[in-house]
Amino acid sequence: MLNRRDFLKSFAAAGLYCAAPGCLTFCANNKVRLAVIGIGGQGEFDLRQFAKLSNLCEVVALCDTDLGAEPTLPALALYPKLPAFHDFRQMFDLMADKIDAVLIATPDHSHFCAAVHALRLGKSVYIEKPLAHSFEECELLMYWAREAAKKGAVTQMGNQGHGGSNLNQYKTYVETGVLTNITKVVSHMNMERRWHRWGGKVTGYPAVGVMPSTLDWSSWISSAPFHPYSPDLVRGEWRCWYDYGNGCLGDWGAHIIDMIHQYSLQSALPTRVEISNVTGWNPYVFPVQATVNFRFPATAQHGAIDLEWWEGLHNQPKPPEGFRFDSNVGLFPASTANDGLVDPKLKPGKEIYLADGTIWQGLSHASTLSRVGSAEALPDYEQAPHNHYENFLRAVRGEEETTSPFAVAAPLSQMLCLGVIAQRLNRSLDFDPTTRTIRGDAEATALLKSPPRRPEWDDYYHV
Repeated sequence: MLNRRDFLKSFAAAGLYCAAPGCLTFCANNKVRLAVIGIGGQGEFDLRQFAKLSNLCEVVALCDTDLGAEPTLPALALYPKLPAFHDFRQMFDLMADKIDAVLIATPDHSHFCAAVHALRLGKSVYIEKPLAHSFEECELLMYWAREAAKKGAVTQMGNQGHGGSNLNQYKTYVETGVLTNITKVVSHMNMERRWHRWGGKVTGYPAVGVMPSTLDWSSWISSAPFHPYSPDLVRGEWRCWYDYGNGCLGDWGAHIIDMIHQYSLQSALPTRVEISNVTGWNPYVFPVQATVNFRFPATAQHGAIDLEWWEGLHNQPKPPEGFRFDSNVGLFPASTANDGLVDPKLKPGKEIYLADGTIWQGLSHASTLSRVGSAEALPDYEQAPHNHYENFLRAVRGEEETTSPFAVAAPLSQMLCLGVIAQRLNRSLDFDPTTRTIRGDAEATALLKSPPRRPEWDDYYHV
């Protein structure tokens, strides 16, 4: 694999590099010039959503650390003539003046460095959820988003339901007092997925495998702890390893509790994180099941609120009386989110308990809320004019604001990171939002930070 310096020399020698400045803002056709980092799996799905908006954007570059591998072939076939790169740093070295915005849809552990690189250049950034892999990374991304905003850049996290009519419904109901005096939220994702597939039987990182010729392993690792290549670490399997993924909570929490966190909790952080019902704990991969309870103290805006998270096929909360077991067919990707043979009756979603006894229920992503046990008509709310992707592009163009900017997405992701630490250590935590430390627990406090990095990635962590 060529290093960056040799890569640039070879590109220039081939006459493919031009240092001439690009347009001031967008191409002559007034479309957002979008580069895509991570083009397989979820990245391909996101890419196709942006491709539908060809009136607003033009895809100008593709990047993937496993470029040419089977999951990347559909995207490469969709854009066969575009420049394609293994390393986002090489892409920016050559094309920074030809890019207005980037989509980052890589594994959780590699969101951060690519995003910082883009934001330092003043590029707008759309990142798949969760925003980053650690509490510290989320904090730094908020800083760089503020700095990039001075250059006109905008940010968005890809919790796609945060741009639907459900957002307007929740916001309207909070503002009009329909959703008020919340005492408890029960959220859950109980389908069988790869986060839990190891069954707690892992005793270390997997055996070394044969490296695919398409893969740039060093770039794939990015700033995370280095482990030798194994097929059990890539292509979605990274989600279950603490060093690379944020598990079920990081994967789905942002799709289920995002509106509650922003509008009912005012993007606050909990003061206590309690863990229970743990099965299959070990220090390498996420447990088979766990319940995490985030406790938020009373404020001037709300009373004390408990936000429960239940995960694991056999770790399901008891629904309230009158609960309706809704189908999630057609609610992408919830209806296809099951890797196992058992499809539980209780679908991913949440129940919201109010002090007056009213209970609201809803599924994940862009699903709207309904009252439990009530057939009454719901109060009106505006329908969303367009989806999460179009919202991002129009915000880049200065036409509106993003619905899930880093200022909103980072605190949500930090809350999820606290839950991941509780799962990783298998113990409850007392968090101090003022000092950004976990009281009386040096080991847990250390996990708020990112682990030591190889020298070539360290600069991204300095402001």
